[in-house]
Amino acid sequence: MNWKSYSNRAALFYAAILISTNVFGQGFGAGISPSKFELRAKPGTVIRDTITIVNPGSEPADYKFSTVDWEMNDSQGPEFFEDQLLDNSCRPWVRLERAVVHIRPAAQKKYRFEIHIPEDAEPGLCKFALLIQPAEPAMASIGEGDQQISFPVVGRYAAMVYITIGGARAEIDFLGIAEQIKGDQRLPTLLLSNSGNTLDRTFGQITATDADGKRYILIPQDFPILPGRTEAILLSPEQARNREIVETVFNYPLQLKGKFEIGGQSFKVDEVFN
Repeated sequence: MNWKSYSNRAALFYAAILISTNVFGQGFGAGISPSKFELRAKPGTVIRDTITIVNPGSEPADYKFSTVDWEMNDSQGPEFFEDQLLDNSCRPWVRLERAVVHIRPAAQKKYRFEIHIPEDAEPGLCKFALLIQPAEPAMASIGEGDQQISFPVVGRYAAMVYITIGGARAEIDFLGIAEQIKGDQRLPTLLLSNSGNTLDRTFGQITATDADGKRYILIPQDFPILPGRTEAILLSPEQARNREIVETVFNYPLQLKGKFEIGGQSFKVDEVFN
């Protein structure tokens, strides 16, 4: 069987931690790469890919793999549905290599999975999360003596999988500039609505000129805008030299000018943010 990967290997290396209660201190340490897959497929085809899991510990470990449906909540976070298939679930299309894998100390392993797209699949978005967790949860205790209570501690990682099927596309409307409070800052956001049938993300940059004439480069948050969703995409100040997000104190109002692209469209921004 040809297990050639079809994913974009430029995906960022980070893990979405679903539940974390001192996970590493309780005996669950692992790394995964990539943390997300954004793929395209035609009806009647099979997508094959791999995810790498790393055991950085000094002891061998067993890791359990499964899939789960999820939806975005109003706080821009995923809400998972482990015990049910959602109406639009494509998890029945997924085939996993095996339920549990064993990894030696300080070693890594590639884990294979497939998505079998039905011949009659409609254009749209197939999404699910691939969960990785210890085969046996670690135990933690609180209290002492007769008052001691032991309970399992489950640390899990999620790799998000998005598959755009057929000619599905995002249909984005720019609804204007809104604001979001981050710490002590008021930051502008792009209010975007997606009436299409797959996701997309923004890219570009906006120049913000404050009341003192000082200029800042603002970068749109790399956040998926799913079908049927309206999202406030944060514009964060970025240090031009090393592209790191920095804390910035603005002297309002800000004159915002620039453009961003999403869904095959280009949008201009020329507004005052008070």
